[in-house]
Amino acid sequence: MCGIIGYVGERPVSDVLLKGLKRLEYRGYDSSGVAMFHGGKIEVHKAAGKITEIEPLLADRKQKGLEGGIGHTRWATHGAPNTKNAHPHKVGDIVLVHNGIIENYREIQKLVHSKGLTPKSETDSELFAFLVHFEMTEEKCSFVEAVRKSFLKITGASSVVAMHEQHPGLIVGVRNGSPLVAAWNPELGAMLASDAQPLLDYANTVHYLENGDMIVCERNKIEFIDAHSGLKISRPGVKIDWSADRLDKNGYPHYMLKEIHEQSRTILDTLNANFAASGAHLPFDFAPHPGIDNLSRTDRLSIVACGTSWHASLLGKYWLEKFAGLSVEAELASEFRYRSPVLKKNQVLMGVSQSGETADTLAVIQDVNKREIPTMCITNVKGSTIARESKSALYTYAGPEIGVASTKAFTGQMLMLLLLAGKLGRDVAVNDSTGKAMGEIERTYRELFEVPHHLSNALMEGSPTAKAVKAAALATQNSKGFFFIGRGYSFPIALEGALKLKEIAYVHAEGYAAGELKHGPIAMLEPDFTVIVLAPHDMWYEKTVSNLQEVKARGARIIAIGHADDKQIPQMCDHFIPMPIKTKKDDGTPTMSEALNPFLLAPILQLFSYEIATMKGTDVDQPRNLAKSVTVE
Repeated sequence: MCGIIGYVGERPVSDVLLKGLKRLEYRGYDSSGVAMFHGGKIEVHKAAGKITEIEPLLADRKQKGLEGGIGHTRWATHGAPNTKNAHPHKVGDIVLVHNGIIENYREIQKLVHSKGLTPKSETDSELFAFLVHFEMTEEKCSFVEAVRKSFLKITGASSVVAMHEQHPGLIVGVRNGSPLVAAWNPELGAMLASDAQPLLDYANTVHYLENGDMIVCERNKIEFIDAHSGLKISRPGVKIDWSADRLDKNGYPHYMLKEIHEQSRTILDTLNANFAASGAHLPFDFAPHPGIDNLSRTDRLSIVACGTSWHASLLGKYWLEKFAGLSVEAELASEFRYRSPVLKKNQVLMGVSQSGETADTLAVIQDVNKREIPTMCITNVKGSTIARESKSALYTYAGPEIGVASTKAFTGQMLMLLLLAGKLGRDVAVNDSTGKAMGEIERTYRELFEVPHHLSNALMEGSPTAKAVKAAALATQNSKGFFFIGRGYSFPIALEGALKLKEIAYVHAEGYAAGELKHGPIAMLEPDFTVIVLAPHDMWYEKTVSNLQEVKARGARIIAIGHADDKQIPQMCDHFIPMPIKTKKDDGTPTMSEALNPFLLAPILQLFSYEIATMKGTDVDQPRNLAKSVTVE
C-alpha cells in the first residue's frame, strides 16, 4: 500500500527520493511528499495527487550532501487524501513517514490534546511524532531511543521512518508488520524502503527487517537494533535476482501491457528455475524441497489467498484434485482467519501471495504456525514476510510487476500450482497399473513447454487473436455490464477476467460458473449487456455451448473465446476471439492438454480488459482506490 523511501549518501537527495517514489507508484497512492535537509533545516514538500505534483517544488533542490531525506506515497486510511494529510509529517524538529495503522491512536490523541497541543492533520501517523517529541523533551531521551520507546507504545501493524533536524545524516526506521527493507552501498550510502524495488538501482543485496526491528541508517553504515531490548542484532542480506532494467516500460505505453507480454518469459523462467536444479529427468521433477515432501505425506491441503491469488488457488484446486487426488480447499484468507476452521495435524496449509506481504494471508500463516501444522507458500518475492514466516517457500519468477492489476504474477502462481499437481500426480501415477494417468501427466508436461510459443503468437500485435480482442473491446466498451462465464478450468479464469475489467476499466463485471447462470444472474441479460463465454474445446465444451445458447436467447451480446478451428461457436456469437491453437493437429491428436488452456485464456482476457480501459482513458497502471500490496486489513 503506502510507499516509503529514505536515503543518506553522496547523491543528490531529491533525485534519489523522487526516483524511489516512482519505483513505488505501483503500490497505489493518492498523495505524496518528501522531506530533506536544506540550509540546515528540514524542508517538507507534499501534495495531493501524483508525484508530478511535488517535482516542481524540488526543481532547485539538487544539491549533493550527507544529510539525507525521506519520501512517501500515501494510500489514505485515516483522513482524506489531501495535502494536509499527506506525509511526511513534522512536529517540532521531528519529521516522519508511516505505513500501516496505529490502532490505539485515540489514546495518543487524548494525550496530545491534554498537553494543549493540536495535530495539523487528521492522520494517526502524525501522532507518533508527538510521542517521540514527548520522550525527547520530557524524558530527555536521545532521538534513536525516543523512537524506540515511542514505537513500543503503539499497537497495530506499522512501520515508521523518522529524521530529526538536530541530527543530519541520520535516519531511523522501525517495523512491526508493515515491511521495511534496507541496503547499504559503500560508495552511495544507505537506503531504506517499503520494498526492494527502489533499492535495485543502488544494490542487489538487501536486508529485510523483522517485526520488532529498528534500523539506524548513516552514510557509512547501517545498524539493526531489537526495538524491545535496545540491543544490536544482525540481519543477513538477501540477493535479489531482479535487475533494475526490468522496472522500465521498455517502449510499451503502460507497464500492464509490457507485463502481459512478459508472461511467456515468466513461464520459461519459472520452469527453468524449478527444474534446472533437478535435471528434470522425469516429468515435473523438482529438486528436493521440504514443502513438497510435506504435501506428498498429506491427504488434505488448505490454500489461503486474496483477490487474484485466490483465483489462482481455485485453479490449483482443480489441478491438484485431478492429477494428485489430493483433497484441497481454496479459501479467502480474510474469511478463513476469522472463522473457526477445522485443521488436522497431518494436513498442510499454503499461502499464495504475489508480494509476500498480504496482511490477511500472513495472519493465517502465523496463526497456523502456532498450531504446529506445516505451512508453505507461493510468492514472487524472496525474503518477503510470508516467505520467512512459512516453514517452506516456493517462488514464481515473474520478476517485478509494476502494474497494480496483476498479470504475469498470476500466471506464475498458476504455473507453480500446476507444477505441484504434476509432481504429486506423477508420484501417484507410478502405482497406476494402466499407465493412463502417467500418460496424461507426461503429455501435459511435454506440452507445457510449448505454451510460451503459443502465448507469444496470441499476443503479437496484428495476430488474429489480438485483432479480435481489440475489435470485441471496441464494440462492447459501453456495455451496461459484463458477465464472464466458464466451466471447469475456465471458471476461475472467468472470475479473474471479471476482476481485471473492474480493476482497470471501472465497469460492472461479474464472473460465474456457467452452470450457475440460470440460478439468478440470467435475469440481468438484455441487449446492452455483454457475456464473455470461455469455451475451449474441453470436456465441458457441450455444456458450455448450451449455456451460450441460453444467453443468445435473451438477446445479450456474446463474446466467445475458443479454439481457432471451432466451427460451431463462431456462428453463435457476436464476436469470436480465437485461441492461438487448433483443436487437433494434422495427425488428429489433440493440440494441447485442456489443463493448459488457462495459460492462454487468462492473458487474452487481460488484453481485453486493457483495451477497454485504454479506450475509456483510465489510469491502467495505477487504478483508483487500489493498492498493489495490501498490508493492512
